[in-house]
Formats: sequence, structure tokens, C-alpha cells
Amino acid sequence: MIPDPLVPALLARPTPDHPSAEKILPSSEPTRPSQLNFFTPQLDSVIQASSIADLCAVYRPFELLLETGHHSGLWWLDLAAPSDRDIETISRFFGLHPLTTEDINTRETREKIELFASYYFLSLRPPRKFETDEGVRIVSHNVYALVFREGVVSFSFDPSLHAGHVQQRIKEHGTHLSLTSDWICYALIDDIVDGFGPFISRVESGVEMMEDNITITRPDEIGLVLQRIYKWRKEVIQIRQLLHDKIDVIRSFARHCDAFDAPTSQVSLYLSDIRDHIITMISNLEQAEQMLSRSQSKYLTQLHFDSGRMRNGIASALGRLTVLASILVPMQFITGLFGMNVVVPGKYVANLVWWWGIIGFMFGAIILFALVAKRIGLLDQ
Repeated sequence: MIPDPLVPALLARPTPDHPSAEKILPSSEPTRPSQLNFFTPQLDSVIQASSIADLCAVYRPFELLLETGHHSGLWWLDLAAPSDRDIETISRFFGLHPLTTEDINTRETREKIELFASYYFLSLRPPRKFETDEGVRIVSHNVYALVFREGVVSFSFDPSLHAGHVQQRIKEHGTHLSLTSDWICYALIDDIVDGFGPFISRVESGVEMMEDNITITRPDEIGLVLQRIYKWRKEVIQIRQLLHDKIDVIRSFARHCDAFDAPTSQVSLYLSDIRDHIITMISNLEQAEQMLSRSQSKYLTQLHFDSGRMRNGIASALGRLTVLASILVPMQFITGLFGMNVVVPGKYVANLVWWWGIIGFMFGAIILFALVAKRIGLLDQ
């Protein structure tokens, strides 16, 4: 971190002769109001502000941190929904590398840790929970953190509670924690990884219920169940890939801690715990993927069986109709002949012997054709 000649101008209070910070650094407005949270173990509560100038106004040591790059103890600045102006200001005051600023401005999606001269840069993607049947979805933006020797600057562009969870954890267990900037980075990673737990639990319970309902699922519901299985398999693959990426981030984190010559013995134990947790979650996801694949095969088999049974029923009905048509059409042909300009047998006979004879012949032929169809199995389809 290096002093900046514009710090006094940025931190100056609005006066008739002096512009405010908002007028010095123009930028596009964020989609939602920015919120800055400054945490230090020296204070009992987190300091909240809507801008850097407001934070300097309520907490003088933060202004000195920007001017000199030093603070009396460990500190953590968390920016929620930061504007481009906030990012550029932090970049200038803390001497960030242009590549870091570019990654934050462009919302870099790749998960990584990069080592620079005075800090390392963390980029991590968390899960996000919706109160619908859609379950857990991946957020559109990563969580970013700049880890210095004595402090941390974090950025989040989606509604996130990870920073608040870590601060609450420090408050509850701070008396027996060896609190460092590396530990805060570890705690952020740990809380983000823990966020995948509810999704995995929901998938496991849903898969077990789905397997139990295979035999009682109605044929008209199988299509919806297969769509749900496809959606869950797709999300399982995405989550598993993200967890694999986090293993690489943790390995890089351990190397960068060593590069900083930090007291990493305790942090390394924490990192091993996260890695074991991730491996367990990946194993659970792989098992859920196998169960989903097995359920999908069973439902497809059930669908194929139901479809075959329906096709057989339709074919049987069509076969009976075909036999019936084969019997009735010749009879209709015979009766149609008497409608032509010919002499009808028995026309000049005073009784109905010929008429009953013709009717009896047709009924006899129908019975004969039916017996033949029964004999050859056409009526048994």
C-alpha cells in the first residue's frame, strides 16, 4: 500500500470551496447501493458506511490507513456491491496491480489465487440458495479478496452473507483464535464451501425419495420426473466441478502462505480440514450422480415398458377392428349387389323364404369367418 496524493482531496468534507469525493471520482452507478463494512478486533462492532469518505468520517484510523498504509492492528474492509469508483479508489490507495483491478472490474469467473508484491488475490465462486423448487444455483459473480500482511479487502457483487458469518465466527471464538489475515481468507473459503452442504443434502434426500417412488409413479408423471433428474444431474456436475476447482485454490493458498513467510502451521491444519471436507462432498456428489443415473435408467425402463404395453393394447384393438372389417366388408358387398339393376332372387315369390335364406347365409358366413379368425389367433392379440 502506498500513499496517494489525492487522499486529502478524496477525504475532504464537502464545502463550498472544495468538492466531495463523489465529484472527484465520477463513475457509473451500481445496480444497488454500495455498503462498506470495516472490521477490526480492536472494536466491539463492525463499522458500516455507504462510501469511503463516510467511513473515514466515522473512523479516523481508516483515513490514516489510506494515507500511510498502516493500521494499529488487524483489519478487514468488506465492500458489498461496490461501484467502479469504489474499485478504482481501493486500487489506487492500496497499490493494486492492474491485472487485479481488471479481474474485479470484469467480474472474472475463474477461481484462483495469484501472488503479487504485497498481497495475494483470491477469486472464489460461492453457491446461492433460492426459496423455490429450483434449489441451489450458482451465482453470477465471484467473491474476491485482497489479502495483505495486516489486513484484508473483500468484494462481493451478489447478496452474500459469507463476510457476516466469518465476522460472527471471530466474535464467538476470537479468544482462542490466532487471528491473521490468512485466517480470515481461510474462513471465507471455509464458509463458501459450507454453503454447498444444503444443496448436497437436498439432492441426496430427493434421490432417495425418487428411488422409493419408482414403482408407484404414474406413467403420465414419468416425463416430469425425468426432467427433474436431468436438471439435478446437470447441477451436480456443475457443483462437483466447482468443488474440484476449490481444491486447486486451497493448494495455491497453502503455497502463497509459505511465500509470505506467515505462521501457517495452524492455517495449514485448517486448509487440510477444508480439503477433506471438499473431498467428502465430492464423494457424496459422485454417489448422488450414480443414484440419479440408476434412477434415470429405471424410469426409462418403466417408461419403455408402459409404452410397449400401450402399443400392444393399441395393436390388439386394431387387430380386432381389422378382423371385424374383414368380416363385414364382404357382407356389405353382397348386400350391395342387390341394389343394382338385377333381378333379385325370390322377387316374385309370395313368401320370405329367399329373404331369410340370404340373411341366414350372411350370418353363417360371419360366424364361420369369426371361428377361422379365432382359430388362427387374430382375435387373441
